[in-house]
Parts: sequence; C-alpha cells; structure tokens
Amino acid sequence: MLPDLKFALRQLLKAPGFAAIAVLSLALGIGATTTVFCWIQGILLHPLPGTEREDEMVVLATVHDKEVWDTVSLPDLKDYRELTDIFAGVIGSQITPACLTVGDSSEWIYGQVATANFFSVLGVRPLLGRTFLPDEDRKPGGNPVLVLSETFWRRRFDGDPSILGRNVELNRHPFTIVGIVSAAFHGTMSGLICDFWAPASMHQEVANFGSLVHRDDRWLHTQARLRPGVTRARAQAAVDTLGARLEQTYPETNRQIRLRVLTFTQAPYGAQPLFARVLSILFAVAAGVLLIVAANMANLLLARATGRQKEIAIRLAVGSGRVRLIRQLLTESLLLSLAGGALGVILAYWGIDLLRVWMPHTYLPIGISVHVDGWTMAFTLLVSLVTGTLFGLTPALRASKPDLITTLKEGGRASGAAGVHHRLRNLLVVTEIALTLVLLVGAGLCIKSAQRAYHADLGFDPNHVLLAGLRIGMNGYTEETGKQFYRRLEEHMAALPGVEAAALSSWFPLGFEGGPGHTVTVDGHERRPGEDTSFQFSIVSPGYFRAMKIPLLAGRDFTDHDDDKAPGAAIINETMAKRFWPGQDPIGRKFQDAWRPMTVIGVAKDGKYRFINERPRCFFYVPYRQGVWDLNLGVCLRTAGDPAALAGAVQREIHQLDPRVEVWTTLPMTDFIKAAFIAPALASRLLTWLGLVALALAAMGVYGVMAYVVGQRTQEFGVRMALGAATADLLKLVIGEGLVLTAGGVAIGLALALLATRSLASFLYGVQPFDPAIFVGVPLVLAAVSVLACWLPARKASRVDPLTALRSE
Repeated sequence: MLPDLKFALRQLLKAPGFAAIAVLSLALGIGATTTVFCWIQGILLHPLPGTEREDEMVVLATVHDKEVWDTVSLPDLKDYRELTDIFAGVIGSQITPACLTVGDSSEWIYGQVATANFFSVLGVRPLLGRTFLPDEDRKPGGNPVLVLSETFWRRRFDGDPSILGRNVELNRHPFTIVGIVSAAFHGTMSGLICDFWAPASMHQEVANFGSLVHRDDRWLHTQARLRPGVTRARAQAAVDTLGARLEQTYPETNRQIRLRVLTFTQAPYGAQPLFARVLSILFAVAAGVLLIVAANMANLLLARATGRQKEIAIRLAVGSGRVRLIRQLLTESLLLSLAGGALGVILAYWGIDLLRVWMPHTYLPIGISVHVDGWTMAFTLLVSLVTGTLFGLTPALRASKPDLITTLKEGGRASGAAGVHHRLRNLLVVTEIALTLVLLVGAGLCIKSAQRAYHADLGFDPNHVLLAGLRIGMNGYTEETGKQFYRRLEEHMAALPGVEAAALSSWFPLGFEGGPGHTVTVDGHERRPGEDTSFQFSIVSPGYFRAMKIPLLAGRDFTDHDDDKAPGAAIINETMAKRFWPGQDPIGRKFQDAWRPMTVIGVAKDGKYRFINERPRCFFYVPYRQGVWDLNLGVCLRTAGDPAALAGAVQREIHQLDPRVEVWTTLPMTDFIKAAFIAPALASRLLTWLGLVALALAAMGVYGVMAYVVGQRTQEFGVRMALGAATADLLKLVIGEGLVLTAGGVAIGLALALLATRSLASFLYGVQPFDPAIFVGVPLVLAAVSVLACWLPARKASRVDPLTALRSE
C-alpha cells in the first residue's frame, strides 16, 4: 500500500494545477456537507451536551385536542414519576430571566427553575459543591439555593472557589450559592445557555409564575430518562394508560389531556422545531453539491486517463495486472479525496460559526453548541472515502481496459476508448447540469419566499416600535398594586417626547417564545368530537391596537372602563369571528375562557402570531384591568423617530416610578420579530452560496468537456478551416454541442425539480413549489453560463492554424 501512496503522490505532484483544482472542489463539497452535519449533530442529534447517555432521555409533552403543548403541571409530573418500571426519573424545568445583585452591581441573567432531581436524572455532576437535595422542591419559598454554570462563575466571580456559601440577591430575594456545574452543560432548553438553576420551590421568587399544587397550571418543560431496554412505544403505552386514569380522577383539569413521548429531535420547544426542517433541506442540498463535485472529479479523471493511455498500456503490456492498476488509480482518487476532506474540515471550522453570525439580535441567551469533534472527523473520513471511491472507480475501470495494440501504435493519441470516455464524460456533465438546476430552483424558491416573507402583511406595523420587558412580580407587587403601577407607567410612557402611542401587553407576536393559551366555550356552539377550541390570547391595555397599528374592523377598542367591575370584554380576530359566527355580526356575542364569561366588543385584523408561514388561527385579546394573569407585562411605544434612542429614557422613567423595578430588555420590534425570519433567512443565504458553488462546478464541467473536445479534434478543425470554414462556423459548432449537453441536463433537471420542490411546500411563504418565473429563469441562467463555458474552448478552436494542425498529425 505504501508504494501505491508514494507513486500516487508523485503523479499528483507532476500535475499541480489538476491536483489543486481537484482538492479545492472536493473541499467545497465535503466542507459544506461536514458543516451541515455539525449543525445537525449539535442541534438535533445531541441537544443535551454535558449530560450522560442522552439517547435515553425523552420529552414528555402535553397533548390537548390533538395539539401538542410544551408543558406539564407539577402534580401531573409527579404522577408520571410513579411509572418507575418505565422511567428512571422524570424532571421538569422552566427557563426564565432573573436579576442577580451582588453588592451594588446588578445584571439580568437567564436560568431555569427545576425539580430537585433535575441534575441527578440528567447525570450532571457538580464541579464544586453540590446540586439540589431531594427535598428542595417541596416547600414553597423554603429553599433559596442556587447552582451556577462554570461559564458564568468564571465571568462574574473570576472562578473564585470560595464562592460556595456566598449570599447573593436574585430578584431582590436572598439566595445562597451551593454549587457549580460544568460549562459543557447548558440546560435542557436546546439553543439557549443557562447561567443558574434554582429549585422549583422558589418559582414565585425567581419566575413569578407557575404553581406547585394546581393540576391545571402546566408550566414545566418535562423530560424523562427511560430505563434500560424500555422502548418509546412501551413508554407511550404506559403513559396513555395513566393519562386515561388521571382524566377519570380529575375530569375538571385533565379532560382530553394526554402526554406524548417524543425524542428530543421532535421536541416542540427549543432549537429543534426552529431548525429541523431547514437543516434537513440544507443537508440534502449539500449532498447534492457533493454529487456534483463527484461527477466533476470523475470527468477530470477521465480526461486525465485519456492523457495517460500510453503509460497505462505500457504497464499492462509489461505484465502489470488490471487489479493492481485499478488499485493504483483508486489510490490517487482517494488521496485527492482525503486531501479535500482535510481542507473541508478546516472550512467547516469556519462554516459552523455562520449560525452564530446570522442569528438575529435578541434578548435571549442564544447558544448553539456546535463544534467539530470525533464524530465529525469520522463522518468526514467516511464521506471522503465514499466520494473518492464514487468518482474514482468508473474512470479506473475504464482506463484499465485500453486497446493495447491501437494505443501503442498511435502513441497514446485518441483511440476507440477515447470515444467511450467522451460519451461517459458527456453523461456526467448532463448529470451535473441536472443536479445544479434542481439546487438552483430550490435556492430560487427559498430566496423568493424569504423576500415575500420580509414584505408580508403581518397584521401590525413593527416599524418605529420600542419594546421593554418588565418583571415586577419579583418586587412584591400583587394583582391590585400591579395594575396601579402599570396605570401610572402608561401615563409616564405616553408623556415621553417622541412617543405617539404607549401600551402594555403580556405577549408580543413573532418572537422566540409562544404565547399563553386557554380553552374557550362559545355560547351557542356545539363542540364537535376532537374539535380544538384552545386559542392563544394576549392581555393588553387600552391603546394597544393604536400602538401596534392593528386595524379594528368592527366594534371598539378597550377603555379605562373595562375594569374588574365591568362585564368581561374581549376583542377577537377575523378568523375567530368567521369560525364561530360566519356571516353574522360577532359584536355582543359571548364566550367563556378559564377566567370568566366575556362579551365580544371588537374584531381585529388577522395577524401573524407565531410563525410567518402559519395558517390563519383564532386569537383574542383581553383587557389587563379586568385581571392581570401575568404581572410581567411588556411596554410597547410607537415613536416618531428611532425607537432605540428612547431606551434610556424608558429605563429612567421606570426607575422614577419604582427604583426596585429593573428593565430586563429593550429592543426595537423590528429586531424582536427577526426570530420569525431565522429559518427562511438562513435557508436563503446558505442555499444561495451552495447554488453558486453548484453553478460554478457545472460551468467547470461544461468547460472541461468542451476543452477536451477541442483538444481531441484539432485536426478536424484544421481541415475545416482549410476547406473554408469561417471562425463563426467553428464557434457555432462548439457552442452548439455544449448547449445540447445543457439542454439534456435541463430537461432531466426540470423533471427532478418538479418532484423535489414538493417537499418545500410547507416551508415556502407566498410562493408555490412550481413557480413559473423560477422554473424559466434558472434554465436561462444555466444556458447563459454554459454559453460562456463553451465560448472559451470555441474561441481556441476558431484560432487553430490549419497548417500547424495538419503538420502535427
């Protein structure tokens, strides 16, 4: 084997230009595939870094009326924990921001409140101190302890080992630091990095939401570790049985409530639902680029084999076996592929950071754990070996069967075998063009979809709007005092210079986080079996629709009179009005949610609430003065100028009202809603780059074939010139042959694209999988590139000197 490697290396060093082009092409294809594999591995395959045996972990998600919810109540969680023959442990957690105060310094950090068995079930051991004790999630407010991440400990406390036992304030409440866990562990919310963990018993002090005893308060993201040998199917059967029993025992809170056992890849929260579809598309595209690279490399090797016909014939004539020769040629291919793979890994080191670079600015602690590791190296090695074999085997088989007599007699010039090589090279170019067309059509559809999404009618105007998030529940506010604070805050915000409208809301659309939902009962509507009547809602103040520029299509806005003494009021969207009162006036109609009966006083225009490509969904608004379910409301200000310029003034006004209240985030709404555009933006950017690479490779393929044709037909072109052929005739001849190859590739590619783009239908916004402009424009671009790739060899052919060409023969 070593002699083969040495000989292969010498052969490649004799042709540095060929070797450089080959290695660079392979590096682009393998590097792109490796980069996407790193993203898939970090986001989908290994979403729990720093834990033990994460393949045993599953997600338990509530299903209500066939709709998957994120969370589970603590009483339900404890019941499912009793399935000890199925689960080794069941844990719950909820991510939340909190204000940490050390001395006179305060900062907002993100962490999780979690059940006491959180770390033990995950297999996360402390670097220093301890984690939670078994009984530290039972007594409400009775266990003020914190576990910090190593990263935050080193950044905030300079890695001081004496930190254990130190008292700090979290949300103005005293806590004691009891442990430090490894920086490798980020928490259980994939895509976010947590700085601290507190016991679930401290949920009111840390998060100011959730309940330890109410079965209908579903606030915990829940995971479980399967016992060895237990399958998900068996776990699902056990969970279904217990769910049915809980429904019978607690019909008021658990009617039609079930849990679904999911893998972390299927989790309805975290980075998985955001990136799963995008990454699957990108991986398919990267694999397509790699196939184009392989076809291009096979073409190059076929051309190289034609030039080495005499060498190969001599080696066979003196007794070298065919198997030995194939092994030698494959060694050269594999050496090129491994060199391209090594360079591809280097490119992947740079490429994996593109996710972080292109992530929008957000208030959340985004942290995608993606890196090149042993699995990545093994994947790259496998891809390199498969690719090298794929593009090297056919040229090696072809080259090892020359016509010895003809080849030796003609001195290595074109022979019958060359014709076979030429037909094979044409077939490879047609394949390249077809694959390139499919990739470019997909890229074009995604780019057009992203452009349509950016200009979509959102149902509100995000421009010139500033958002500010508050957490006043941690400062001891009650529902009544909270309403008083927010009423004064509205007045102060509206009085700020440059503010055109000010309002409050418990939730804003198109952010990273989903909004709350309630099941409603509509008067006069008989609910069908399996019908979902659980809808998202938002608690808002009067003036919210003006501040957000949401048109009211009927009825009126909320006023100060819509308080807890007035009848329950609600504003519904168009979809809800059409669903329950089609063709009727919905004003004055009544429905009941979890709080109280409500009367419809207005109809607002439909909007985009969670995703940019979502179907129209029911949504309703309730006035915060009739009951603040969530004390942590946000402020939205419509401004005359740059909204970011008012951030400082907003914080000063809030501190004047109450110095204890901290603003945990301020950002323009145009930045806030970028969360909804991550998937289409990422897909369009990466598909653009991959499409351009594929286009360049296809152009190289066409150029290589036509350059080879011109080189092999020099005598023919000399004869044509001698017989009076004009330069334009030769140009037409060569370019025409290139366009025939292009037409064949385009025809096959269009058929493949019609099949492949159907899988993009749910991903696209405002664009059909068969978009005439894309399906016409891409072939025209390919034709133009092919003409350019053919023109250079054609130009060379038109400059052939007839005498020189005939004399050389």
